[in-house]
Amino acid sequence: MNRKIKVSTPLLIFSIAFSGCGKQAVKTTPEVEKKTTITFIHMNDIHSHLSGSKTKLYFNGKKTYVTIGELNRAIAKIKELQKTSSNPVTLNAGDMIVGTLYYVLFRGNATADLLNLVNWDAATIGNHEFDDGDKGLKHFLDRINFPIVSANIIPKKGSILEYYWTPYRIIERNGEKIGIIGIGYAQKTKMSSNPGNDIEFLDEIETAKKYVKELSDLGVNKIVILSHFGMENDLKLAKEVPGVDVIIDGDSHSLLGNYTAYGIKSQFNKYPQIVKGADGQKVCVTSAWQYGYAVGKLKVDFDSKGNVIECNGVTTILLGDEFKRKVNGKKVKLKGSEKAEIEEIIANSNGKLEIVKPDPEAEKILNSYSEKVETLKRQVIGFAAEFLGHNRIPGDKKDGVSVLSKHGSEIAPIVAKAFYEKIKNADVAIQNAGGVRTAIDDGPITIGEVYKLLPFSNTLYVLKMKGSEIKQVLEDAISNFMDKGGSTGSFPYAYGIRYDVDLSKPCGKRISNLEIMDRKTKIWHPIDPNRYYIVVTNSYIAHGKDGYKTFGKVLKERGGIDTYFGYAETFIDYIKKLSAKGKELKKLPRDEMPVQNFTK
Repeated sequence: MNRKIKVSTPLLIFSIAFSGCGKQAVKTTPEVEKKTTITFIHMNDIHSHLSGSKTKLYFNGKKTYVTIGELNRAIAKIKELQKTSSNPVTLNAGDMIVGTLYYVLFRGNATADLLNLVNWDAATIGNHEFDDGDKGLKHFLDRINFPIVSANIIPKKGSILEYYWTPYRIIERNGEKIGIIGIGYAQKTKMSSNPGNDIEFLDEIETAKKYVKELSDLGVNKIVILSHFGMENDLKLAKEVPGVDVIIDGDSHSLLGNYTAYGIKSQFNKYPQIVKGADGQKVCVTSAWQYGYAVGKLKVDFDSKGNVIECNGVTTILLGDEFKRKVNGKKVKLKGSEKAEIEEIIANSNGKLEIVKPDPEAEKILNSYSEKVETLKRQVIGFAAEFLGHNRIPGDKKDGVSVLSKHGSEIAPIVAKAFYEKIKNADVAIQNAGGVRTAIDDGPITIGEVYKLLPFSNTLYVLKMKGSEIKQVLEDAISNFMDKGGSTGSFPYAYGIRYDVDLSKPCGKRISNLEIMDRKTKIWHPIDPNRYYIVVTNSYIAHGKDGYKTFGKVLKERGGIDTYFGYAETFIDYIKKLSAKGKELKKLPRDEMPVQNFTK
């Protein structure tokens, strides 16, 4: 039996009035329905992006360079919304840590210290919270001062994480009870992160049903799912779990609302998404993008039975107050009327964009960590047993020293191997030459050196592809510079596959003898053109950039998974694991080199 009863017509109050002639007149007036307004302030997928990012937006069609995000600004915005909103409830949908140098260097401490400045009502666990195992998560949870909810990720008795979170919380606003249930992405957390064997994972939808009923039995009729399950999954959950009112989403990094005028693509052009739930009532589903770029504000009106009457709101993208445009090829800071024009556009964006001054206390904390970054970049994380050269194309001396004419880059395939080791079910890892920038000298390897080697904000993408499509990806990469005037940075390196390259052949015929290594047996076999394989690559070429058009086609048609593992951070982890085993970084064995033979 559903906990809510939908009332389709208003109740009427009947009153009897007597006229002077003794006749009765019946008057009816509608009963005023009790309405409760709750404002949900929310963030998700911060991934330790504490500093702002440089990006470009469009104002009146003109490309403009701005700073977007910065957790200091998000904290300032949240505090302002908490003061000005009706019955605010502040929620964080997970993946708070992992993803930038701030995590690599400070293991979540910097992120925790900043998040502790916000009075969160609840946060849930993202899959990346387990990237450094149970101990890494415990370290972060010991540092924070706000409650965690997760109903389907359960530490077993005796786990070091036992009692660190609860399935749900019940809070009150204006005398009304609100239940907040945490839901994590079970399969993704098990497959792409590192939870211990002492962590049990339950089905997301069945668990949600269980705890919605439990809350309903306790008399709670306003129920929120605080989810790290992904937008598409949460839209399904909204349709299948009766009694849910609001879902605050994480994992898919979804931006909701129409931002096309500013050059930003959204997953959905409406904020929030409103779904007809399993009990016939409205369910409001929303998310607030990623990396501290934005803060969401969802205003929900409930009737006396806890049904959603209506919901609306906005994701506010946070901006700095400096704007630049290119003049004669150089970025020039805008002043006067040009800057004023942009500020007016932002002020009239209906809350979609806002210039936000950083929170002073948060700024002080971040500065204290930022000052340590340069010192910590010199931290040694491992050793290279020998010089590892880098050519884009075999023999091009891209690093100024190495010829490497037969097999090409020595370091790029090792970067690909780090991807392969990170994604436990990957059959193949592919990395473009241009995404690797330098050679590695023999001797100690520092964090700073890795960020020079891999300087971009790429993440690891996982795609499911036929063997024939993998071959075509390699052909695309070579055709990009051979036939289309593209950069030689598109030359493909890899791990788990090997091939011969002959640049004298016509387009589509340059890759031959393509073999793939069985992950378990390490035995090489000819690639099966009709079999599907799991491919991990970087986010740049996964979207078809640098000439990798087949990657882009597969991603568009069949989708892929952005793991949100940084490619530089993945390589750092790989080196650290080698070092922990007493091993040094060295060239791949001859039979594991991707380019077995090269003909110019």
